[in-house]
Amino acid sequence: MPPDSNELTHLFIRTLRAHHSRMHAVHQTLDIHPGQAPVFFILSNHEGLNQKELAERMHIKPATLTVMLTRLEQAGFVERFSDPNDQRVWRIRLTPEGHEISRRVHDAVEEIDIMTFGNFSEHEREQFRGLMNKMYDNLKNEG
Repeated sequence: MPPDSNELTHLFIRTLRAHHSRMHAVHQTLDIHPGQAPVFFILSNHEGLNQKELAERMHIKPATLTVMLTRLEQAGFVERFSDPNDQRVWRIRLTPEGHEISRRVHDAVEEIDIMTFGNFSEHEREQFRGLMNKMYDNLKNEG
């Protein structure tokens, strides 16, 4: 193992924590849980997915999503409706309030991205993207 790998791991963890802290603060101001943000991102682009499709896109178990959707539905951000072609299937869409929160989450993520990467050149962004994908592949393929 290279001598700086431990230092790189600590630097990586410190950076992730700082980013997570910024994102968590944004989610608190919007009164949503950080795990709920992907629902808004996915449904704003793919409204009408069924629960199984949404769970697959979020990489979570359908049972976990059911609890999340119940809370979001009670908060007035999503609604479930029966599929017109198959009454056994429930589909999910954002309510007008859900669309507003989705826009605000998107704006906040954009702001944090600018804060995080604003002083990176395009070349540095491409390098970073490549390195992050390489790290992900290393970790994914080891499991």
